[in-house]
Amino acid sequence: ARDDLLRGGERAIAAAACETARACLERALEEGDSPDALTGLSKVAMIEREYERAIELRERAFDLYKAAGQLARASDSASWLTFMYATYHGNFSAALGWKERAASVLDGTEESAAHGWLTLLQAPFSRDPAEREQLAVSALAIARRFGDVDLEIEALSLLGEAHVIGGRVGAGMRLLDEAIAAVTAGRVRDHFAMGEIYCRLLSACEAALDVRRATDWLSMVDRYVVWTDFVRPTCRTHYGGILVALGRWAEAEAELLAAIEGFDRGYRGDRMFAALRLADLRVRQGRVEEAERLLEGGEWHPTARRLAATIALARGDVALASELGELCAEGSALADPTCAPALELLIVTRLAIGDVAAAREAAERLAAVARASRLERLEACAALAEGRVAAAEGDERAVGQLKRAVELFASLELPLDAARAQLELARTLAASAPAAAVREGKLALATFERLGALPDADAAAGLLRGLGVAAARAWPR
Repeated sequence: ARDDLLRGGERAIAAAACETARACLERALEEGDSPDALTGLSKVAMIEREYERAIELRERAFDLYKAAGQLARASDSASWLTFMYATYHGNFSAALGWKERAASVLDGTEESAAHGWLTLLQAPFSRDPAEREQLAVSALAIARRFGDVDLEIEALSLLGEAHVIGGRVGAGMRLLDEAIAAVTAGRVRDHFAMGEIYCRLLSACEAALDVRRATDWLSMVDRYVVWTDFVRPTCRTHYGGILVALGRWAEAEAELLAAIEGFDRGYRGDRMFAALRLADLRVRQGRVEEAERLLEGGEWHPTARRLAATIALARGDVALASELGELCAEGSALADPTCAPALELLIVTRLAIGDVAAAREAAERLAAVARASRLERLEACAALAEGRVAAAEGDERAVGQLKRAVELFASLELPLDAARAQLELARTLAASAPAAAVREGKLALATFERLGALPDADAAAGLLRGLGVAAARAWPR
């Protein structure tokens, strides 16, 4: 009878029939402690947003699984608690403690699917695309060995995301589409696995700026993922990041504010990621005081440090900006595409203090990252960096590199980046071809005004005034 009740509870959870699930599982508990019943009730509590109760129930289930020698299930509970302490409580010390418990209960046991899940648990703690790819490959092999479909599809999504971030965009997106298709076909049963798969897809879309794919799949989240209170704001965070880059700032702001509001209702530990993207938007708009408020509490994050350096540079504190730029680039792997923004910042700050040799070194490093990643966006960033440094060196090849950067950014539909490259081109042309410089400067200014990029508009207007364009004026404050 208890087994029937447990099976009935699981079927009800899969259908998000919380009242039925609760009734079955509570009746199962009347016959004595059952870790499976407690785990099921924890899932029900999650769907109903009773997070503290969900955590309490799962901790009790962990103890019972461990005492009964059901170590794979104990490890699974500990993995789940790792996630909750990190995302809901924002308590990373507790999360790391549960991560170690997830591993320790499997010590000395024969390999099973639980070891694959444990392998996937390492991924959020790594920023190295190559390491994440290896984790995915290992988990995928274990999943196929033991026939765990949920593990297989989630590992497939991690592998796809790692491919995209590592520069193999087409191959990675095909794997992610395959994983999402498996979700929509009903092959994935675990609610958490479904959520992770969607989140990885949107993360990859942000890295590749694939707004069409993001929009298509985002529209299907609510239909297939019951556990939307975490997935929906996470997806919105990544989608907002895409819209910021594409210059669709009003839409980006709406998505990011909605994500922050969603995280405020739960999963407070992940609120920072939406706040960082909104802070980035505010810096682009010149609303630096708002950006600084958004960064409070997350100053340790690499993106926050990079934004702080950008703010310092805008305020004329070149020394602070340069030191922060150095700190941002310190320790990043040469082939890691995620270090590119830090290298771009380092180039700008080094040029600001007149250290052209150091800027050249950073530009060469960025070019190596772009070649290794094969990402078109990084190729454009490397061209812009090369153009800036060449202009500082008095190298006539600067104009060609800056023209190439403008064209690459424009082809990727990145208007702010294209206009910034165009403004650099105008500066470089100012002495030798002032009429062309005015044309490029006006085009850049028009884009900055359309976007609402106040600091860049001021810079473009200042250049045009220096070239004798009397009508040009600073952006109204």
